[in-house]
Amino acid sequence: MATNEEQYTLMPNDVALILRPIIVEDVEWDGNFEILISGIGPATMPEEEIRELISMAMLLATFIPMMEKDVTLTEKVMIECAKWYGDADDVDIKRMTSPHTEETLTVDSPTVGGVQ
Repeated sequence: MATNEEQYTLMPNDVALILRPIIVEDVEWDGNFEILISGIGPATMPEEEIRELISMAMLLATFIPMMEKDVTLTEKVMIECAKWYGDADDVDIKRMTSPHTEETLTVDSPTVGGVQ
């Protein structure tokens, strides 16, 4: 089982789906976000396997705008999300921060093998 440190550290071969909020005038979130896919190096897996992970991230990223267009689909996903992860309003913000510094992960956050 992974330790807390391992669980929240970006590792080589990780593929991250990032929701980057659009911040207006460096102050306020306007409610919109960009969807980015990022690979964390160094890649130690075969290229084909990395491509499979990136393809999965692309499929997941495509799902977000589909949910905006299809309310029925969104409702189904919300029900499943609650089963798997609990109520979205009860997200533990501490779990999304660095276990060492309590700072939010950023593009400069240290990871195994470099930065994001």
